[in-house]
Amino acid sequence: EVLLELLRSRERGAMGMGSGGGTRPGKKIGVWGMVVVGFFWVHGGIYGNEAMLMAGPPLYVFIMLGVVPFVYSLPIALIVAELSTAFPEDGGYVVWVQQACGRVVGSHHAYWVWVIYVVDAAIYPVLVAQYVDTMVPMSEFRRGILSTALVGMVTGINLLGTDMMVKFNTLLAAVSLAPTVLFVAIGMPRLEPERTLVAHGELDSSLLVSWILWLYCGFFSLGTLAGELEQPRRTFLISIGILFPAVLLLNTLPLAVALSLDDVPAHYSAGYFNVLARRLAGRWLDYGFQLGANVCLIGLYNAAALTAERSLAFLVASHFTGEMNAVVERRRRSGGRADALLVWLLAASETGVAPVYILFNAAVAASLVWAPYTRLVEFSMLLSVPSILLFMWSFVALRMKQPESLRARPFRIPGGLPTAVLITVVPIAISISYAVIVAAESFVPEPGSAGEGGHSARHKKGGARRHNAAGHQIRSMLGVIGAGVAVHALVVLLSARRRRRVEAKARTQGASLGSLPRSPGWEEAEEAADSRGPSAGLISSKLRLNDGSIDETTALNGGEPCVDSRRGGAYRTPSLRRPGSGGRNSGGPLADTISRLVPRAVATSGGYSQVPGTAEGGGSSCAPLMAEEDGGSPRAEGANSDLGSSLGGYSPGTRVRG
Repeated sequence: EVLLELLRSRERGAMGMGSGGGTRPGKKIGVWGMVVVGFFWVHGGIYGNEAMLMAGPPLYVFIMLGVVPFVYSLPIALIVAELSTAFPEDGGYVVWVQQACGRVVGSHHAYWVWVIYVVDAAIYPVLVAQYVDTMVPMSEFRRGILSTALVGMVTGINLLGTDMMVKFNTLLAAVSLAPTVLFVAIGMPRLEPERTLVAHGELDSSLLVSWILWLYCGFFSLGTLAGELEQPRRTFLISIGILFPAVLLLNTLPLAVALSLDDVPAHYSAGYFNVLARRLAGRWLDYGFQLGANVCLIGLYNAAALTAERSLAFLVASHFTGEMNAVVERRRRSGGRADALLVWLLAASETGVAPVYILFNAAVAASLVWAPYTRLVEFSMLLSVPSILLFMWSFVALRMKQPESLRARPFRIPGGLPTAVLITVVPIAISISYAVIVAAESFVPEPGSAGEGGHSARHKKGGARRHNAAGHQIRSMLGVIGAGVAVHALVVLLSARRRRRVEAKARTQGASLGSLPRSPGWEEAEEAADSRGPSAGLISSKLRLNDGSIDETTALNGGEPCVDSRRGGAYRTPSLRRPGSGGRNSGGPLADTISRLVPRAVATSGGYSQVPGTAEGGGSSCAPLMAEEDGGSPRAEGANSDLGSSLGGYSPGTRVRG
């Protein structure tokens, strides 16, 4: 399928931004954009990878580098391609988990993913500052200032829009890759493949496994920009067809060339590629590696920040879309400078996500760069395990819950449900194994403690480090999950208290309103409603006022309430007419009764008013309500907006929400 898509793209004459027909409105990222942005999700560069040789003999390292992509990364990439084309929405696997597991679990998972990536993003500016510090010594405070400045620079570029972000990533990818390509090209004539087959030496299995997983786990993030892609099926398949073999080659060839130049694993600490580059081609390639390493770290920060921004945006939007849209529309109509700024912050037009999320994540990352580097590295590693497990379950669950939609998916992994289950087995097993290793290291006594002797000094030091790191990972994961549960419980408690207050106030108001004189025809309306039952569409408790407002249950007989856009509908109006008005939307005898009873009946839904009789032929309109101060009368914008008349004998000036 990848080859077919490549041939089709050649026939259409485009593989990059703004390609061919079929581009959806607002879609900005084509194949080339996806490749350069995805490069930093799935790889980023070889800088620092040389330290893998300290985790085990070359043979073990190369076996892991060659096998894990096919049993771990490729299944993940194909799952991401299927779900991203089926649900083309920004956020990637936070969207799919919510689709499969519901809003509660989905919200917690989106929060976890945001924490994982915002902490991960903060690591890279710190590394840049440390790298610069080796060349130009700086105090800790100046390193923090440099890290913060890098966060601000990348944030400013992303605020210029998606097109500028893609161009920026193209530059970063080119500068990051150039030294590696030159190193491999110059070193290939000196390649000695037999040095990659050496099997003797000390093996640190937990370090090697965690390193390999870190190298190949980036394919999860490829769905982050699914809502901004041109022709998602074509874009994903071609991008994966380019990125997967590229990552495989970049992780193996430079390491093989390096071993051909120096086969002593003890020399391979982080930064040793620079030494080998100088030995191979001279000082200029050494400087190229230094520049490439720093540029690579900036690209990795940007990639992590993109995922964090969209995860947070999805989390907020899944709960407050209607409210935020209402604020944007109201402020847009106001036209003031402060209103224009607020609209810009909340409206996602050119940036793909509302600027408020970009700025908020930048503020969090800029704060985290001042934290200890080792704590940042260890903080969210284990938290990714439950996230991965939910991702895998969501893929299988969506296939079981929506079997009728499988044929309609633009891309589908062949083989049915058994294949879908089978391809998740290895990634799940690897993730659980990592969690077991971390848990074991956190509970096993440190080497050199009572009952354990005979360890080398290096082994004792490494064991103590792993023990402390494992404990920190477990505490961090439990802390993040616990904080989410606590916030959720608090929100539920506050919502329940508010609901009780509203109900109590409604009962009090209902009792006081019941003693007021009623307009003629009220008893007739009550009898009609009682005869039809509670589903007749008449408001609860006969025009009960809820918390001083007319609630959305006020939709009148025979009509449809305004549908909240947060639940996927458009605002619609009830079929209500005034007495004597004709038209096919007439509401029936009960509507006539209510129209006599309430000359200007008003129903609200999500801040919108239903104003009977504002359209010819007896139709109604949904108009935005502009709430006045307490004691004033609500007003509706648009035709026939005088809502100050009394409601069924009640005094005007009832305050209306919205």
